[in-house]
Amino acid sequence: MPYNKSKCLILNIVLWLTLTFCFSILVIKDFANSLIGPGDIDLWEYQGFYLFKNLSFLPFPHLNLVNNQAFYPYGTNNVFQPWSFEREIFYAILYSLFGIGAWLQFYYLISILITIIGSFTLLVRDYGFVRASGAAIIIAFMNFYANNKYPHHLNYAVLHWTVLNFICDFLLVKRLVLKHHISLRFILVRILFLVLAIGQDIGYIAGFALMSFTVSICFSLILLIYRFLQHKVKLKEAFHAQFQQYLREFVAYRRICLLLISLICTFSYIYVPLVIQIFREAKSFDFTGIDNGIFFAHPARLLIPYLPFINPSQTVFDKIFSDSPESLGAGSPGWFLLIIAIIGIWQARQKFLIFIPLLIIFFLCLFYHPEYIQTLKIFPWFSFNRVGGRSTVIYSVILCLFAIHINLNIFHERKKILFSALLIFLGCIEIYTAYSFKFNYQPYLLDQNFFTYINYVKQQPGEAVLDWPFCAAGGNAVGSLDGLCPYFYQNGSIFALRRFHNKKVMGKYFGRLHPSQIEPYLQAGWHHLLVPDSLFYLEKTSPKVRCLREDEWSFFTEFYKLNDFTGINLYTDFLSESCVQEFYSRFGKPTVATKVPEAGKLSFIPKSDALSNQVNLALGSEIKFEPFLNFLESNLLDIRSRSTFISVTGLSGFEEIPPKTFRWALGAETKIVFKLKDSQSLNLSFKFENPIEAQNVLIEINGVTVDSFNNLNKGANIERRLQFQALKGINRVVFKYTDWNHNQTTFAREDDRALSVLFRRLAIQPTQETSL
Repeated sequence: MPYNKSKCLILNIVLWLTLTFCFSILVIKDFANSLIGPGDIDLWEYQGFYLFKNLSFLPFPHLNLVNNQAFYPYGTNNVFQPWSFEREIFYAILYSLFGIGAWLQFYYLISILITIIGSFTLLVRDYGFVRASGAAIIIAFMNFYANNKYPHHLNYAVLHWTVLNFICDFLLVKRLVLKHHISLRFILVRILFLVLAIGQDIGYIAGFALMSFTVSICFSLILLIYRFLQHKVKLKEAFHAQFQQYLREFVAYRRICLLLISLICTFSYIYVPLVIQIFREAKSFDFTGIDNGIFFAHPARLLIPYLPFINPSQTVFDKIFSDSPESLGAGSPGWFLLIIAIIGIWQARQKFLIFIPLLIIFFLCLFYHPEYIQTLKIFPWFSFNRVGGRSTVIYSVILCLFAIHINLNIFHERKKILFSALLIFLGCIEIYTAYSFKFNYQPYLLDQNFFTYINYVKQQPGEAVLDWPFCAAGGNAVGSLDGLCPYFYQNGSIFALRRFHNKKVMGKYFGRLHPSQIEPYLQAGWHHLLVPDSLFYLEKTSPKVRCLREDEWSFFTEFYKLNDFTGINLYTDFLSESCVQEFYSRFGKPTVATKVPEAGKLSFIPKSDALSNQVNLALGSEIKFEPFLNFLESNLLDIRSRSTFISVTGLSGFEEIPPKTFRWALGAETKIVFKLKDSQSLNLSFKFENPIEAQNVLIEINGVTVDSFNNLNKGANIERRLQFQALKGINRVVFKYTDWNHNQTTFAREDDRALSVLFRRLAIQPTQETSL
């Protein structure tokens, strides 16, 4: 009856709003401040700011991706960011109208509401009020993996259109299998949801929507072809009859159809050109042989519950499964969802065909390994998918669509009550456990004088600000392993302060980086200056950057003078007190100060007029620092060696098996380049272990072969001290290898690096040195 339906709908709305309010208090927590924090948190507002500054619409929407707004003054391609154009446009509009605000918190809340209302609206016709309402709540609030992604990985927490794509595809396949009519309005809604989905995270979330569409359409076409062949239906007549049917529907529902078509065209005009641009730009970089950081969630994680005493947060599962889940809950939807899904699909087994596309998608995701079982990479949009566990974001909707067919009426009344009570109890326990991980989360807040600081910087002349120390790095460790961001977890996101002060910045954190993008930094020699004061700097609670030496000060000052900087953002917690005072004595006293989450205390030193009058941008981007070899720091198993060699390639970062450190040779050669003031006699001292049978190693110094080792046995230990006459100026030492991991031989399957030999000692010393 209409009254009962209206009453049920009102109760549903009250329930949804209540749950959403509780969710906002427990998970989002802050609707009054800018979304700020270390790591990826600062990315999300910055992305909207970047789009606002760089989006053009004529003739089609396109972004200015290649510029020096970051990586100043060298510039770079900004394509490798977690683009979500709906989120970016939402933020850009509100930022342009009202300035800085908690816009992304509201966006996330709206995403949850769209998921609930959209899921209910799509399912209610086929499954009724109770089932549709329950499914909507489960899909929105029991997606534990996605909900725990906020705020660090906001782009994977927002998936409303992708969820609705999955539901639409399921209903389409169901109606086709059961030979129910599929209306023109439903088809237009389906197309609209697909277009809207590509406005979400391109790398993963939009990809899942495209996968659902592709698998469902392929299954539907196969089913239709089979029916046509079986019943010998004439295609021309069938298509003509269907066309006439849709034409009548269009006339009957003209306004709705025109509205849907208009929305499809509008969002296609906005999103499609931008997605094509990002795809083309990304494909222009060749990542073959580059370590992009692989994360794999073992399929057995599907069986891990969310209980107080056993849940996905426990690291014991990492050891049991020998995998590398990227974050909490990867691969684990929880027992409640898994149990009701199994029961539901079993009870609806007579209609098993309706589940086939969802099962195909589920198993493609479940068994995906970014390197060894590349099931998802049959879809071209997943070519950059390096984190298998992120598929978990769609498990809740898939399992819920299985579970919606559950029927407990087959049990006797007492068993039905008992079983229902057990399921409800399990669900409540899992909800409590999953959300308990959010109990201690508190949003980061800006310092009370932050905007006083920012407004002062914003008003100063100059197009850029010099953050020191800055960070130029990618999520695949390019940059950080090259010495351009030793304190990633503390200052990786400081570039994003640009959304407040509007100045260009030297560093930036990208989702991934190609090594060619950091070449200007390495050629200029910045990795020599960003040197920690300890080999094990990541373990220190108060990390420091070694203060500059006189030749380094000269380079720094010249670079600062020639480029159009407004001043220096000095992060004093990364420097010793004496080093801070040295900055003040050379460049002037700070005029304002504040604090930044994780990066700590921040002082601004305005650029003096004397230095500002000497700006020469052409020279500023060309200046280079080439240090002379310092024999106190010429041991390549010491972190300080970064500041004394011009370049070191084909060598891993520093690794440790206490109390010794070691480094792997990588690929076909290890090249060491250094500079001397005068020619002199030196020793090349090295010790390495060979992990490959019949390995050959050749050593060249300044183009001349000085030693070689042929057909080395696996496990062989080689130790040498080679004397040579070094040249005045540039010298090159090269180790060449004929084989490495994943080339002709694979000896470390789980390590995707091209490991050649393992160095236990590698140093260059004057001949008078007798020991290292």
